[in-house]
Amino acid sequence: MNFKRFVTASLLILAPVIAVHLVKQTQWGPVLATPPERQLGGPGAKVIIVEFSDFQCPTCARVEPTIHQLLDVYKGKVRFIYKYFPLKMHRNAMPAARAADCAADQKQFWPYHDRLFDTQLAWATLTDPTTSFMAMAEETKLDIPKFTACYADVTRTIGIEQDVKEGTAREVSATPTFFVGDERLVGQVIATDGARTIEKAMRQ
Repeated sequence: MNFKRFVTASLLILAPVIAVHLVKQTQWGPVLATPPERQLGGPGAKVIIVEFSDFQCPTCARVEPTIHQLLDVYKGKVRFIYKYFPLKMHRNAMPAARAADCAADQKQFWPYHDRLFDTQLAWATLTDPTTSFMAMAEETKLDIPKFTACYADVTRTIGIEQDVKEGTAREVSATPTFFVGDERLVGQVIATDGARTIEKAMRQ
């Protein structure tokens, strides 16, 4: 193997490790790198908003319009990052996160994310929400065989649990929890204080 091929192979092997350790440090601790499929906004935006969320959480669903509004108002000025934080009290939250993660594999995380929240009341209390998640996969034009195989893969929880571990280290105990720069907002406070915290972060 020549030197150029050796370097290329080494970078491919190390890429996941490097990605995990690319962080932004705040007073709440580091924000670990997140796949681009779960981010909105330009990578060079000055203000980063991180949300730790649970797809079965009613408050998470209620604040969705506010989030969309803020992203529209501050388009190009903020970068939004979605982190999984399925609460143990919500039995279908982890399967929902797995389904969304499988949609992310097909570059359809955000449409699937929106469908999960839009239809939350229909699947949240089901004994087995798989049929609902499959219907959403069809609605968002996913490759169904690939989605089915992905959803059945129990190792998909590893990345989700990594988000949970990160959130716990940042003292997240309820959803949704937002970090805007160095400020933390919990629950529907994003509706009243979201713009203020974004403006403050932009001035820093």
